[in-house]
Amino acid sequence: MQISLEGERSTYDFQSTKMLVRYDENTRKIECLLPIENLLPANDSSPVAMVQDIFFASRYPELYIEVEAPIEQLNAGKRNRQTLNSRVFINIQGIIKEMVIPVTFTPDRNTITFSTSFELMLQDLRLRVPARYTSRLTGRMLFTIHSARWADIRNR
Repeated sequence: MQISLEGERSTYDFQSTKMLVRYDENTRKIECLLPIENLLPANDSSPVAMVQDIFFASRYPELYIEVEAPIEQLNAGKRNRQTLNSRVFINIQGIIKEMVIPVTFTPDRNTITFSTSFELMLQDLRLRVPARYTSRLTGRMLFTIHSARWADIRNR
């Protein structure tokens, strides 16, 4: 996963390959859990502590995302990549934002790989941002999930 925070002069990029992914059969959603401490700067201009400060990692240590994924529709005999408008919920600082965005699913036997990207505005979520960052950031955040994978290991 990559998170880009748009700044007045540059973009601050953070990434992690340590997002946990599972499928909840009851809600038919893919659940993604990313400990904020695992987001590392992707370039030299991104301060190490910025993402932990912005997301208040000491109080809200994880970023939580749910993606509607009707598995019966995804596994309807097709192994081709499909893009669906899916309902997505993201929880940042205990504030939940719901949106409908395109998500690309690539089903395979006992696995689902998915990718998506979306943007949020700090102001729209009314997130608390430390004062030292308010003049440096525009408020635009871009989230990118690329080739995240859930595997059903029960049927192997």
